[in-house]
Amino acid sequence: MSIDSARVVCTGCSYETRELYRPVVLRYQPTRGSHVETVPAKGWCYDCAEYLYIENMHPAALRAQLDNAERSRQAVRRRQNELNGGFLSRFQNRSERQQLQYQLEEVDKQITKLTALLDIARGRTSNPRCLKCWSDHTALITFDLNRGIADDFQHECGGHLQIVHDQSGPRFHFRLTTYILTGEGELVREV
Repeated sequence: MSIDSARVVCTGCSYETRELYRPVVLRYQPTRGSHVETVPAKGWCYDCAEYLYIENMHPAALRAQLDNAERSRQAVRRRQNELNGGFLSRFQNRSERQQLQYQLEEVDKQITKLTALLDIARGRTSNPRCLKCWSDHTALITFDLNRGIADDFQHECGGHLQIVHDQSGPRFHFRLTTYILTGEGELVREV
């Protein structure tokens, strides 16, 4: 399957690169507990001087995702309690109750995963690492959905990065890459 690419350009200089979407999985094997898998984020590596994949180990962002998942779980449980009231509730709304049970199981899995990732992130001494050179001198980059500009990162020239979805670039095909990492984000092996 080929994947569209986009351009990432700087608003202050001639820096330009391609936004390539590669299937990458990060599998953390901490010293205690079982492994946990996640996907990387996109960011800037100051050592490579490039926009590329970095670890998604940002405690504040993970905490926000965990809070959202816990609110979702509360909403599902509230709706389950509403449906379970009454004498005929056992026979009514069976499909909705089954769907809610499935949603609850998925949210519980997500909460377990996010809790494990947050524990790893809080226990680290290093910043998120670059998946190219493994340096921890990185910065997370997020693009505004409307303008396509990354306000949370300033390029060395003083400009900001902007993503351009012009569909003019080539399409690429990549195989799935899995990186086995320690809790500190050090590469154990690539699968």
